[in-house]
Amino acid sequence: MPKFKKFAETTYTVPMAKREKYKKMNPKTNRMKKFSKTRQMVTEIPPEERSFKNIPKYATGKTKVKFQDWLEIEHDEKGSSYGKAKNGKCYGWSHRAVYGFKAGDEVKGDNLGKKVDYPKLPDGQLDFDKPSYEPDFTIKDDAHAMEVAKTFADNVS
Repeated sequence: MPKFKKFAETTYTVPMAKREKYKKMNPKTNRMKKFSKTRQMVTEIPPEERSFKNIPKYATGKTKVKFQDWLEIEHDEKGSSYGKAKNGKCYGWSHRAVYGFKAGDEVKGDNLGKKVDYPKLPDGQLDFDKPSYEPDFTIKDDAHAMEVAKTFADNVS
């Protein structure tokens, strides 16, 4: 069964972050048991137009859905913290930050999407105060964007 269902031409469903919990009688043991079910949110925003600016939120400011489900990010491997979304960007994330890269983006300065090397101190430990980043570059294609997103996810975690 697909994770995302398309009802009509303009309606889409996205799994919500909080699962619905309910109690039900177990007929074998005659005891109450807690069950949970994934709720679905219906939206008219197509996956290509979704971003962090239009993610649905509760009145408290918390998001109703996970950003990975909202952007429909496809992971390369299970448990990875990077992937390609339906809006054309490659995202890398951690518990600290999220960023999307696409072909044509310029990566400048101390961006965490760049590869970084740390010099060694005389005692053999890494000197995190003096990093050396690779030179500024422009992302060429989707494969390069995925590589930069993976580097971003490794560096930010």
